[in-house]
Amino acid sequence: MNYEIVPCAEGDPEFLEEKIEEINSTAVPYGEDAEYDYVLLKSTDGEGSIIGGCLVLIDRWKSAELDTLWVEEKYRRQGLGSALIREAERAARDKGVYLMTLGTFDFQARPLYEKHGYIVCGLLPDCPKEHEHYDMMKRLDRPSAEYVPSKTWPNGIEPAAEDEWDIIEDGLSGYNDSQVPYEHEYEEVGNKMLDGDGVLIAGCTAGILGWNNAFITKIWVDGPLRGQGLGSRLLGETERELKEKGAYIALVSAYDWQADFFRKNGYTVYGTIEDCPKGHCKYLLQKLL
Repeated sequence: MNYEIVPCAEGDPEFLEEKIEEINSTAVPYGEDAEYDYVLLKSTDGEGSIIGGCLVLIDRWKSAELDTLWVEEKYRRQGLGSALIREAERAARDKGVYLMTLGTFDFQARPLYEKHGYIVCGLLPDCPKEHEHYDMMKRLDRPSAEYVPSKTWPNGIEPAAEDEWDIIEDGLSGYNDSQVPYEHEYEEVGNKMLDGDGVLIAGCTAGILGWNNAFITKIWVDGPLRGQGLGSRLLGETERELKEKGAYIALVSAYDWQADFFRKNGYTVYGTIEDCPKGHCKYLLQKLL
């Protein structure tokens, strides 16, 4: 087959997302009227300034990720982080979430999460370099002892507006940069494969974080063309570009109906999230570039 690999254009990532969603919903059907959702929370000081917040991303199978948790430095160790975690879990349960996952680094809040019942399900050494990254999980559909800190946060936790998200995200980003300085801004990489008629038959997108660790975010090959090595060639080209841009490691999360493809392309499992989605496993994989 004649084909060419070219950079993704505007609209291609959304097209790939739709195709991947079709495959996933076939593997594990979504619930009726299941949609992506989120929980965005904040706490403010006496003058109304945001001093802490968190973001929870909820998928269509009702598992969720505690994507961001941040507390301004002078308000730490006063119970605010615990208050945000408890309220995030409560709001997630109200939306039907049964499983919460998160990622944290050795300079962040692993001990706090463990106090709240989270367990490590994945350990990635040297990411960022000379540090460790932990993937953690907690079942929200099972009873667990509630951790009550010695200091209870006196102010309330409330929903945050979408236009307040940047304050929370910038707060966490600033803290991370103070612990392990970023080397550059986040950068996206995307490639697609066109057949002889110029039709998009495969695509792959990735992102490089400021610490030069890369994430494969999407990869898709048109159904009739699978098993012919096109996905491997496209992934290899994307990895080559990531390496050229300074990435030293590629990470990906894949469900059990996807993971073998990455294993065949040199990725190894460093973590497993069981029953995600229910009856299946989600694997965390890495490959040194």
